[in-house]
Amino acid sequence: MNIEYEYSFKVNSLEPFFEYCKDNGFTQTDRFEQIRTIYKNTNNTIARTTIKKYENTQEKWLDFKQDHEVGATVLKELRESSPLQYWDETAVDSILEFLGYQKHITTLRTRTVYEKDGVIFEFDEFTSPEVAKVVSVEGEKELVDRLYNEIKDIEN
Repeated sequence: MNIEYEYSFKVNSLEPFFEYCKDNGFTQTDRFEQIRTIYKNTNNTIARTTIKKYENTQEKWLDFKQDHEVGATVLKELRESSPLQYWDETAVDSILEFLGYQKHITTLRTRTVYEKDGVIFEFDEFTSPEVAKVVSVEGEKELVDRLYNEIKDIEN
């Protein structure tokens, strides 16, 4: 089990953040389209099925996480499971139903990932259920706190 330490916030444009990463030695490590379905449970956890679509392939993943109110706070510290890759959607649906998870929402987005020294920037361009751009920075607490303070006002 992991504890995710992450700042996440909406922005008007991702371009200044891409430039920040390039200017500060971060490397783009991934870019893909993503379909994520969230399932909620009354035990204050969520299950997530994630389909990562690349040019010629796709991957399917399942993970679990503490539930949180979206947008309630910029900083999140949440317990989460390691992701499990799967191929059998019927089995995953059956397991989620057996464990009492109810489908909540599906999001569509393009995610671009930059990394350096254990810090991960995730830049999301949502197309559904709303159009939005989101910046997330996660990793080791002290580094992430410092980076968040450097970038939080980058659009201004």
